[in-house]
Amino acid sequence: MTVGDLLRYYRINQNKTLKEFAGSIIDRSYYSKVEKNLHQISINNLIDLLNYNQINTTEFIGKLDPNYENYQSKLQTQRKLMEEAYYQVDKDRLQEIKMMVSESDFSEKDKVMQTLIVSGFIELLSPDNPNQKLRDKIKKQVFEIPNFNSTKFMLYCNSMRFYSLSDNKTIVKRLIEQYKNDESKIVQKSLISIVINILIFSIEENDFKNMDYYISFVNNIPTNPDIFFYKNIMEFFTYFIQYKNKKDKSALKYCNLIIKNISIAGMSKYAKELLEFKNKYQ
Repeated sequence: MTVGDLLRYYRINQNKTLKEFAGSIIDRSYYSKVEKNLHQISINNLIDLLNYNQINTTEFIGKLDPNYENYQSKLQTQRKLMEEAYYQVDKDRLQEIKMMVSESDFSEKDKVMQTLIVSGFIELLSPDNPNQKLRDKIKKQVFEIPNFNSTKFMLYCNSMRFYSLSDNKTIVKRLIEQYKNDESKIVQKSLISIVINILIFSIEENDFKNMDYYISFVNNIPTNPDIFFYKNIMEFFTYFIQYKNKKDKSALKYCNLIIKNISIAGMSKYAKELLEFKNKYQ
């Protein structure tokens, strides 16, 4: 079954028109051709469409014909699901994705890498019971990949807690200088994610030296729908640093507003995580 066939199945099952099902995510006429398999839909739009219509993404991907898209797209789709589950603080969903990886038709090499990535996300949500063996394995793997491609970005982002703040600053600065002119959305999101981690670690260690460099870099990346969530999270930690570093209590109002907006947008678990972070370090 193709993506178009399966989307049509779910739409009819929900008794929705093309316009109702597509919403504002994708143009109705374009979406109509997706259902007819005349046009392809991007991974990001597909995930957004499934979320909009309250369709379980893991279940949807599992029902697709294994040959519905090229190999690399399937890998990226799984990683998008991992990111989504992580930001929703959903360990059960991550475990489901881990099982999906083991049952996939990927090569053994890619299965190992996908499993390592999803295990890293699960490990990040388990701070009270660290798996040092897994952490060391991820840390080692990061530097065995010769170039900082999307896989290495994700692995590094997952393993940043295993390095000192000083080491992370050095690594991230090198990455920024190397990729700051890259307009790829994947690269931009990856860089924003690792800068967000730098800000988090700085708050935890109460060390705000050279933060302007990292904040300025992210501010110079144009905001678009694909990275809007990442920019929102960046703003939260930027305002929180402003409060911590300059004793500016007004900055907390913006932090609270961002938490509220994220909760309203349907990510209540992640909003709760931000609130708990703010209360802990305030």
